[in-house]
Amino acid sequence: MEREIDLIAAIYDAASDPSRWDEVVKGIVEATKSLSGNFLFRQPNAGSFTALYNVDPFFADAYVQTYQKSDPLRTLGWDISPGEVRACSYTHTESFRASAYYNEFGRPQGWVNLVAVGLVREPNALALLVLTRSPAAASMDSAEWRLLETVAPHLQRAAKVHQILSRASEASASLGAAAAAAGFAIFLLNADCRVLFANSKAEDLARRQLGLRVERGRLRATNAALSHHLDALARRGARPAHADAEIGGTIELSHSENHPPLLAHVIPVAASRTASIFAMNHPAVVVFVVDPGANLDAAIQRFAARFGLTGGETRLLGELIGGNGLLVAATKLKIAEATARTHARRIFHKTETRRQSELIRRFFETASLVSPPSA
Repeated sequence: MEREIDLIAAIYDAASDPSRWDEVVKGIVEATKSLSGNFLFRQPNAGSFTALYNVDPFFADAYVQTYQKSDPLRTLGWDISPGEVRACSYTHTESFRASAYYNEFGRPQGWVNLVAVGLVREPNALALLVLTRSPAAASMDSAEWRLLETVAPHLQRAAKVHQILSRASEASASLGAAAAAAGFAIFLLNADCRVLFANSKAEDLARRQLGLRVERGRLRATNAALSHHLDALARRGARPAHADAEIGGTIELSHSENHPPLLAHVIPVAASRTASIFAMNHPAVVVFVVDPGANLDAAIQRFAARFGLTGGETRLLGELIGGNGLLVAATKLKIAEATARTHARRIFHKTETRRQSELIRRFFETASLVSPPSA
């Protein structure tokens, strides 16, 4: 019982610290008197992982380079369910004993039988624990089998946690790399203003407390009134029924003396977008912080070129991104209000948006996911 408790504790430690999976595999191999063990995790676009015990590195490399393609455990026909423990009866068949997989890979390592524990089996992910058995102990005794059945559900849960963390880490790194080139600060918040993601510019802004700061994990403005406004926008933006409606807003944040205020565009993000990135099933808000003193012309021009905006439409877009309403933008551009409205309608049509808040969201989402062209 004590050994089982220690194994289970090690399993959950490995869920959050992948470097400890080797220790888990070793413990299970020794507890079941197996010859060797292999924890295999494959997940496209979120990294692959293998933990081994008592496996010659030469054969580990040979598996990756040659034999994984013919591994019966990886075939669709050998379908082991998550949490299931199964002895591999096919290792006793004549066809397996005659196969190159066994004669060139299995037998030289000294094993004649396999026992597998299913951990994850999805169209785009596979995780297994495989234990090899020597000729002297081809089958497990009842005590060894019971131990494996006891730890199997814990292995399954830990592998699922590993899978989720791997996906989150990969997605966050990918999002961070794209957002780093955006030229402005980006925060992703939940309904309580808790920071779920911040790019490097956002982290620097919060660290220097230029209009915003992070307090106990929540994004706060540098004065109470603006913090209350930010809270209200985040709560409204996180309502699933209204996530795509005319909500969100722009907050002016004091920057420093002799510098115009920063503009924080608080925009709701659809649940489908946040779920695909952070495995969340609820919407959040994204805060794009723009420095009017910084040059966003390149991002505006790229956006205009992508959607075929004219020169006049592009200039109006720049004013809207800079936080100005339609009337103020018309005055600054020295055009009639009717002309500004015509430009706006055409911009909405070309960008497939319906209103200013949607246009601003489309601009920042596009700009944050498209890197500037190389020189």
